[in-house]
Amino acid sequence: MCGYNCYQRQFDNPMETHRDIPTNTLDNVLLAAAALSSSNLFVVSGAGLAIPVIPPMDVIVRLGISAYHQIGSYPARQAPQTEIRERLLPPRSLFDHAERWKGFLLCGVYDEALAAFFQRHIYRPIEESAPANYRIFNFVPPPAVLFDFNTDALLANYCEPPHIVLNPHGAIERRIIEHPEFEQFLRAAAEFGLALPNSSGLWLPGPELKTITRRNEYKFATERLSRPAEFLLLIGYSFGRQPNGNIDDDESFEFLGELLKRFHRQIVVVDPCPEHVSGLFEDRLRQRICACKLYWNHFAEAGCLAMAETPDAPNLFCLSRRIAQVYDERTR
Repeated sequence: MCGYNCYQRQFDNPMETHRDIPTNTLDNVLLAAAALSSSNLFVVSGAGLAIPVIPPMDVIVRLGISAYHQIGSYPARQAPQTEIRERLLPPRSLFDHAERWKGFLLCGVYDEALAAFFQRHIYRPIEESAPANYRIFNFVPPPAVLFDFNTDALLANYCEPPHIVLNPHGAIERRIIEHPEFEQFLRAAAEFGLALPNSSGLWLPGPELKTITRRNEYKFATERLSRPAEFLLLIGYSFGRQPNGNIDDDESFEFLGELLKRFHRQIVVVDPCPEHVSGLFEDRLRQRICACKLYWNHFAEAGCLAMAETPDAPNLFCLSRRIAQVYDERTR
């Protein structure tokens, strides 16, 4: 693979704790491209993989408030403070993004309505040509396993096959959202608390249940992570980190931590701010973690462009210098 195993020397002493964060674009790209060029790759992805195709959570919260105001129907009640309200309608947002009197009216919104608006706002139609965020996986040796915590189902629609996409938190009901009368359903959810069907086991924002790792996706992930391979690539996933420093997805973190302790892989974290997640795994596994400070969408666009320019290239790693050049041009 054009010599990407040269990075193995950074892991000669796995018990020596050290977080490797390159200081220049090329070294960041080399690490990410090495992982993407490897066989039997296991990817763990979160919201950072989908940005800007899917907006970040604070934007989704604002969109939900705006959509509710457009309907203009507010239940006359004081709703209990639930986990989903804490994530999708946090108290600070009630008055930061709405007039005071409207903020008080939002206090009665049904959880079912919050869930329905959330699903609509992360829904995107499937395009004939996949956005670069997903298209870059065309250049990853198949079959990779993509363990995707995003619930928009885009990665599965764009990348399976040739890869195996698992959605441990379920996925939105795309066919229902695409129904021509879906807006009427939203109104019914807002006025009467009508809930969307949930056939895929969609897990809405909030702390995971202790039993979530009993799902079939985790069983399959266990089988795949136990196979010999070099890399685990973690893209834009904070495990649901909250402002107080806690993480919502603690069960999934412990699940991955336990497996990676038994079946060692080189962990590469790709994120504009990778320190938090790198630190979590560093503390859990006591091994070197490679942290790459990269915006996934710009890295993916640069990778796709480099491969289009040199279609004979065997993998992304061989084009790392060109990818780094394009990335710098796009992020200047």
